Amino acid sequence: MTKYTLWLAVGLFAFVVVGCTEQTAPSATPTQPVTIASPTPVTPTPTPEVGPPTSTPEVDTPTPTPELDTPTPELPVQVIEVGFNDELGAPHDVVVSGDYAYIADSSNGLRVVDISDPTNPQEVGHFDPAGSTAGLGVYFSAPYVYLADGLGLLVLDVSDPSAPLETSFYNSIGFAVKVQLSSAYAFVAGREGGMNIAEISDPADPLHISNYFKAGSVQVLDVFVSGSYAYVAMQQDGLRVVDVSDPANPQEVGFYDTAEVAEAIVVSGSYAYLANGADGLRIFDISDPTDPQEIGFYDTPGYAQDIFLSGAYAFIGDGDSGLLLIMDISDPANPRLAGEYETLGFVWAITISDTYAYVANGDHGLRILRLEFK
Repeated sequence: MTKYTLWLAVGLFAFVVVGCTEQTAPSATPTQPVTIASPTPVTPTPTPEVGPPTSTPEVDTPTPTPELDTPTPELPVQVIEVGFNDELGAPHDVVVSGDYAYIADSSNGLRVVDISDPTNPQEVGHFDPAGSTAGLGVYFSAPYVYLADGLGLLVLDVSDPSAPLETSFYNSIGFAVKVQLSSAYAFVAGREGGMNIAEISDPADPLHISNYFKAGSVQVLDVFVSGSYAYVAMQQDGLRVVDVSDPANPQEVGFYDTAEVAEAIVVSGSYAYLANGADGLRIFDISDPTDPQEIGFYDTPGYAQDIFLSGAYAFIGDGDSGLLLIMDISDPANPRLAGEYETLGFVWAITISDTYAYVANGDHGLRILRLEFK
């Protein structure tokens, strides 16, 4: 008999069947019963539990490096206030000669201040014009001070600075606001009265020579004479160039209309520098006076009211911003800020003497600033 084994799998149980194959038997021996083994349990393979998806571990975001403020480069001209006198009325213009500052006080005429000690400026003299208390523009030519006082031009002898004496008076046309001397002539900016020219070879007896620009049609605010030409700041009409080689017969030869109010002008060499109100500083090439061309500008923060040149720098009184601005004009086509100082009030005018700036600061008097050039 051939023995065999049979495996049966039913569901989760397996059965083993052991049997044999019957062959031709020689006798009638009964067949042996088939033994069926007890089922062997099969342990099911556990299904792995499926949990929530594993979250991606958080990665710390690097803290950004804080941006550092780029330090403002130090300007090459440092300005330090060293002295002041705020008991001078309302300074509107200022010139300096030696140990004295001569101030046009818009409420009290002329003030004379001893500045031998810049840290302690002291008033030593004054002159109140009869019929007018306005001091608007001032010019010094020893031993005289020429004061534009609205009504005209007052000539004062300041041989003794503590006691200015009236020498003469020139009744100009219009409202006299500024004055400049050239040779034997005084050029007076008379606002609506135009530009007045007076001969002052004898300061005790100024003589009217001529008037230019039709009275009432213009506003002449400042005049600067260089050579045979007068350069005129004419409010809304910009820059005007007048040939004054014959003072009795001045003739306009060139102009440049600016967008804002032409307040003050100075000339050096082949360039004219214009304080142009809300438009800031304007620079013109006047190598051909008949055809001035703008070549550079700097838009100041406030209202460019006055300008003064010293060496390679233009000093701008920026009016309502309260700023004194110092511009490097070594390249007139590209003026650059070289220094600044914020005063307490309106900057009407400035003048420079040695390493000091003298600021006519309106109701805040006279401010004296030391200039340190790096």
